[in-house]
Amino acid sequence: MNSSARQWKGKTGGGSVGQKILFLILSHVRVTYLYPVLYVVVPFYMLFGRKAYKAVYNFFLLHIGKNRWQAFWSAYKSHLYFGRVVLDKFAVLAGNTQQFNIVVDNYELFNRAMDQPEGIIVVSAHIGNFELAGVCLSQDKKNMNGLIYGGETREMQKHRTESFKKTNLNLISVSNDMSHLFALKSALEKGEIVTIPCDRLLGSPKSYRCQFLGKEALFPIGTFRLAAQLEVPVFCIFIMKEKGLSYHGYVTELKPLENEKASVKKAEYLGRQYVSELETIVKKYPEQWFNYFDFWNEL
Repeated sequence: MNSSARQWKGKTGGGSVGQKILFLILSHVRVTYLYPVLYVVVPFYMLFGRKAYKAVYNFFLLHIGKNRWQAFWSAYKSHLYFGRVVLDKFAVLAGNTQQFNIVVDNYELFNRAMDQPEGIIVVSAHIGNFELAGVCLSQDKKNMNGLIYGGETREMQKHRTESFKKTNLNLISVSNDMSHLFALKSALEKGEIVTIPCDRLLGSPKSYRCQFLGKEALFPIGTFRLAAQLEVPVFCIFIMKEKGLSYHGYVTELKPLENEKASVKKAEYLGRQYVSELETIVKKYPEQWFNYFDFWNEL
């Protein structure tokens, strides 16, 4: 993966003032009322964000098997989905959650694990709308800790903190000195839950290679090494947008490598299962994998 992928910024646009206005509006109105605005905004993003557009176009062309016209149309729909998911995220953080309908498959697997004393790792990706996991995984059995990018605006961080306090979720920011890893380990040792996206390196030098959508790619291995060392269960959870304001959650428990002492091998075994689950969900919802950079270093 190239340096631009590792240095991906991940910051929500709009600025503090624009975000404040958006939070105010979406705390009172149904989010679908703002969806039509995207039909005006998205073409400008595609026109002026050529690097992001070219990367996602290339993804559909080379890895999903679309022809050139289909790849263009899918890239447009991907931008549209992203805009809707971002608006949905603002509505969730504004506290206007009752408008969403969420169905979660295999939630009982996760629920049984919460009755055990061990900590739990939940891995996901930049796909669908994982912000809604704070709603559908809300419970009072274990404290939850979500790893997030620390470069967001003060307005976004404020609403994230206030919203997730209601759902028993603490936020841990990614830091340059990697101190967030100690916070995650501490939470797991206390028997808590940590949630981590595992489809981007974000500067981490520790990775593993895996076939993904027809070509070898690099994925971060730190989360899975932590799981192997502490011997905690790992769940893969994706929250995908369906028609309207309906979402579909997918829960899968990753299996540990039995009769193996080497933590690196155990970590890679977990990581390859994760990539397999991610590939399945990306093939089912290709327009909702929001990786607008050159993931395979092909451009």
